[in-house]
Amino acid sequence: MNKQEVKQKLIQAGVQNLKEFGYSDVNEENILNDSLYSSFFQAMLQDNLGVSQFDSVNDVIKELIADIERR
Repeated sequence: MNKQEVKQKLIQAGVQNLKEFGYSDVNEENILNDSLYSSFFQAMLQDNLGVSQFDSVNDVIKELIADIERR
């Protein structure tokens, strides 16, 4: 799986998790831009940083966290 595929899977998982928590309006675009959704997503990403044995997954998690922090 390449980095773009990993990124897409992480975002999809984040959207699904937030929907399960009752945030029905979250989607793959606003999870990175909306302050509420991105805060929750960032916390989820930080919880999973270092869990994967694959450096590429951890690299993508770091990139997503940095993207959120820049916004």
